[in-house]
Amino acid sequence: MSATDPQAATSQVTEGFAAAADRYDTTGTEFFTIMGEHLVAHTRVPAGAWVLDVGCGKGAVSFPAARAAGPFGQVTGIDLAAPMLAHARDHAARDHVSNVRFEEGHAEDPGWEPGSFDVVLAGNVIQFLARPAHAVRRWRALLTPPGRLGISWSLAEDPRWRPVIAAFDTAMPAGQPGFAATLRRPAFDSVEAMHGLLAGAGLRHPASVTHPVTMTYTGPAQWWAAAQSQGPWAVAWRHIPAAALERARQQAFALLEPLRAADGTLTRTLTFACTSARKTPGPAPSSISGDH
Repeated sequence: MSATDPQAATSQVTEGFAAAADRYDTTGTEFFTIMGEHLVAHTRVPAGAWVLDVGCGKGAVSFPAARAAGPFGQVTGIDLAAPMLAHARDHAARDHVSNVRFEEGHAEDPGWEPGSFDVVLAGNVIQFLARPAHAVRRWRALLTPPGRLGISWSLAEDPRWRPVIAAFDTAMPAGQPGFAATLRRPAFDSVEAMHGLLAGAGLRHPASVTHPVTMTYTGPAQWWAAAQSQGPWAVAWRHIPAAALERARQQAFALLEPLRAADGTLTRTLTFACTSARKTPGPAPSSISGDH
């Protein structure tokens, strides 16, 4: 994702996730709730913590963080997509979760004073930001030493599915990156690259664990419905012209046929990582790289 016009890039991503909110993670192949649990556990959110969840969506990270923080802690989830926040608030009201609240806010520039939180969490959001290095530096500033930052992110696609993703990415209009290119920017090429991004922002003691998540689809149609409710559609494929999109869909479905099991199902294993780091006393670096 280009950082040449961060405001335009942010608006496009926000619009995409707002449009997908009603269907988001509801197609029978959910994994964001699983990754939210993993991220909170890996970051070791302590009881009584004040937590900020940036790019909270429907609250996949916020709700397990609220359980970990307990009655004397507080979780604030922020997102720019109003429909996502509406779903999260409904969830909190339905389940009577009193130590979580949801507000409109920009993941790259949360509007709080430095040292406002014990923990900042970013669940599957950093790869969709126009300026990830800027965001990490801002998140560090919000932490009180020795506060913790926790990030979950997509590390690797199932190799068998790469041609399927490429069928859509190659149909993108000229000058617009496909979904794979958005995820695989240099800062996200490897665990080491992510650790370097955090270190460049002045965070210390980075640690990562990887989580393979296998999803089973009833067939190509269920996968396509899921893709249209998640990041591929929100940040990239919805921009493909209708005729080209239909050709890409037909090509993708043809590529998926040989991958189907005897009962017609499809499996896909994505590898996610959870990465945490600490804020130690001292100033942040005056400048950092990685916003590309």
